[in-house]
Amino acid sequence: MLQAGCIVVCGVGLKGAAFIEGILQKGISIGSIVTYPQPDDQARSFERLCSLAQRLSINLLETHHPVLHPENLTFLVGWQHLLSQVTPSTVVFHDSLLPRYRGFAPTVTALIKGDREIGVTALTPTDVIDQGPIIAQRAIPISYPVKIQTALELQAGLMTDIAVDIIEQWKCGELSSKPQQEEMATLSIWRDDADYEIDWSNCADAIERFVNAVGHPYAGARTTVGGTETIRVLDVTADRLWFAAPECCESTVASVRTVQNFFSSVCAQGLGQLDRISKGREKANSSPPLVPSKLSI
Repeated sequence: MLQAGCIVVCGVGLKGAAFIEGILQKGISIGSIVTYPQPDDQARSFERLCSLAQRLSINLLETHHPVLHPENLTFLVGWQHLLSQVTPSTVVFHDSLLPRYRGFAPTVTALIKGDREIGVTALTPTDVIDQGPIIAQRAIPISYPVKIQTALELQAGLMTDIAVDIIEQWKCGELSSKPQQEEMATLSIWRDDADYEIDWSNCADAIERFVNAVGHPYAGARTTVGGTETIRVLDVTADRLWFAAPECCESTVASVRTVQNFFSSVCAQGLGQLDRISKGREKANSSPPLVPSKLSI
């Protein structure tokens, strides 16, 4: 049962846990935490939140479908299920600068594309996903290489900063917002098991970005060595080399070789060293999607 007249955080995954920890570090009292376990959560965020709630005597509710009270200020961070009803004081955090990258795994998309800044948006939820009025936005510049975990933690920090301002507005009795600019909208597509595969026809820099973008807390990029063995590529270093040999054209698929106990790869435009890998047989379709649920807000 959720308390009334307090701050409630519905938080899931790495972002949800980092957001809640950040709010508490700023001295803000949370009345209730709503969360649920994810089978593919390598960051063990559910256990982390359960431990935190027990230690600080915060009410914790495990459910996919909480009943929200209009008296509460409710934040949703990393939430992956549609709610049957929302209140005027419900705030959804999306990890992009909307209307850019509406949809799924926007931070993964931004890192793969090599965006020079990432950001977050606080918005009022509507019947159409990611299209509600914008309450606030924050951005932060990034440089490459950068790993997805680092990017998500940076975004959680931005969300925490925004939340402080929103709490002050809520205490004054009003949350101001503005409509999104529809002509600027872009989409971030659903990514599933096949999207973990490395495309060796890309340049070394693009492959490095891809490996870092789908790493922990996701399952990690993968490839096949020798035509039979599947490996997870957890870390890669790109050497900015350009090849003039005729066989290295844009359509060339790279080779992966073992050289002096290191895995090395030659791609269409560059050379990479695979610094850390995970070896072993995998079942088909064994990787979790980059967004575990198709119902996401």
